[in-house]
Amino acid sequence: MTTNLYLARHGQTQWNKTHRFQGQLDSDLTDAGKLQSAQIAQQLSDIKIELIVSSTLGRAVNSALICQQQLKSPVEHSVELIERNLGHWQGRYIQDIKADKDYPELLQQYTDLTLVDNDSSLNGKHIEVVDGFNKSESAITCAARIYNALETLADEHNGKNILVIFHGEALRCFLAKLGHHSSISAYELFDNGSVFQVTYQHSEKRFNLITS
Repeated sequence: MTTNLYLARHGQTQWNKTHRFQGQLDSDLTDAGKLQSAQIAQQLSDIKIELIVSSTLGRAVNSALICQQQLKSPVEHSVELIERNLGHWQGRYIQDIKADKDYPELLQQYTDLTLVDNDSSLNGKHIEVVDGFNKSESAITCAARIYNALETLADEHNGKNILVIFHGEALRCFLAKLGHHSSISAYELFDNGSVFQVTYQHSEKRFNLITS
């Protein structure tokens, strides 16, 4: 038996537009982002999508609700699909993050490096926590979390067509775990509203990337 998963990045947000890194923080969809969310549904209009699952972050939830208006499918949410946690980088501008010596490894490679928060870099600011996810994640750790969440989803909805709306960096990490590596960041790899099809082969317990 095969389960089809259509993995989509949410629509553009206010912070995407101003090139701020969101991570597990959040900002509202722009008008363009709402249109991109509707276009996700349009791309899949010829497929019987039986379930829409989003991360619990607002930008993914709202993108899923826009898709639901067209696809008429039930919507569920999974905290395990939220974006990768990158600690004190969250909320900062991408250009500033690029100046960090660890940027290439953290956001362009697939390793076990994590971002270390310290008082000088935090400047005393409080970092928000989403549902218990309170530590900076490596790409490998994030990939394992997403992989397990999608595998569980496939097992619970064996043989169905599922639209999954989540996040660019989490998607990059997941695809790297499948062997699809890239030397550029998720923000250059995936446009808002991008859709990738993967299948889960239950007999082999294996994901395959079909389209990108």
